[in-house]
Amino acid sequence: MFDVQKSITAQKKYCQENEAPHFAPESGNCWSCHRNIYTPIEKTGWNGGTYTSGITVEKAGTELVTGCPHCNRSYCD
Repeated sequence: MFDVQKSITAQKKYCQENEAPHFAPESGNCWSCHRNIYTPIEKTGWNGGTYTSGITVEKAGTELVTGCPHCNRSYCD
């Protein structure tokens, strides 16, 4: 499930509970490509197939976000 506000909250909580650094932009907007990392974007792969990039609420609550899923910019260089 994609939900920007719930994902922002889930990532903050994950970082606090795991004493991890919070690399993700506070608003969710990537400072490189300016798209929201918690919003789904449908893309076409190299083989012509499509896939969706973006960080779900579930992923934001269980994994440390270290970069943009849309442009692949690292937030922890």
